[in-house]
Amino acid sequence: MSKYMTFESQSFANGELLLEALADSGFSTVIQGTDLPLDGWDKRNARTADLIIRRRDVKNHSLLADIGFQKTSSGYVAVIDDMDLDYRLGKDFVVRLQNNYHEAAARKMAKKLGGTLVKERIGKTIKIRVKF
Repeated sequence: MSKYMTFESQSFANGELLLEALADSGFSTVIQGTDLPLDGWDKRNARTADLIIRRRDVKNHSLLADIGFQKTSSGYVAVIDDMDLDYRLGKDFVVRLQNNYHEAAARKMAKKLGGTLVKERIGKTIKIRVKF
């Protein structure tokens, strides 16, 4: 049985950086609003979100449901169908999105400080620093 999962412990504080991270992940069409209904195959488990990627707009994955982000007091939290995480997006989708989010934050900081962003892979870790 499919159900929406909410990732309360992994929030995205800045909406603009989240949108940039989503675009970097290949999700450029995002609908913004307040308490917009998420479209999933199970209508009994209806959910809402403030940022939505409609499943029909995702070309490289055949998703079962929309991907949503609900605004909370700590930022935006992901609301994603568990079957999409298991079989379409990958269980590490939120982690990969967080990595893109942090990279977008670093790019913004580098631009603000007048430096350039330097990425270095050390094993499984990616080290990002600003070079002046």
